[in-house]
Amino acid sequence: MLMLESVINRYLALDPEMLDKLAEFDGKVIKLEINGINRVLYMLPNDRGIQLKTEHEGPVDTVLSGSPVSMLKMGLFSNTADLLLKGDIEITGDTRLGHRFKNVLSQMDIDWAEPLANIVGDSIAYQLQQSARRFGSWRKQTVQSVSTSVSEYLQEESRDVVSQTELEIFYDAVDQLRNDADRLQARIKSLYR
Repeated sequence: MLMLESVINRYLALDPEMLDKLAEFDGKVIKLEINGINRVLYMLPNDRGIQLKTEHEGPVDTVLSGSPVSMLKMGLFSNTADLLLKGDIEITGDTRLGHRFKNVLSQMDIDWAEPLANIVGDSIAYQLQQSARRFGSWRKQTVQSVSTSVSEYLQEESRDVVSQTELEIFYDAVDQLRNDADRLQARIKSLYR
């Protein structure tokens, strides 16, 4: 587990702003339930990276559960509404925290110049970086164009997927319902005393 945690944190440290972004989650616990292989992993983000645990005593803020393939898809794609709607991934607890955490991780911006220069030298690293940047820009535009077209079709034409706005409204309603239920439970307990 320590080796996986070390690899993840070394990767996160390649983005100079990532550790500052993770600091906002300090004290939060995100539980991953990986179905099919029956593994549970606890992530405790902080300003030094992400601490991984296989056991955790205490409250959990957000639980993400799904198959290994679904978890991988969630990590690779920025729009995970389809996974949530199909039930491939379930989020319980503080759903907003889960979405904020996922969004922060999807904003990784790594400057590969220095690590590459240490391996192959400055001039080759610069050429590789420029080529990768051009390819990345083309890939990003292509993926975004295809993604937008498919997303618009699924949301507007076939109505198989809800829009981001509809999803946010649903999350707000779930949070409000949970708060209302907690208040009702507290009120009922106070009446029985």
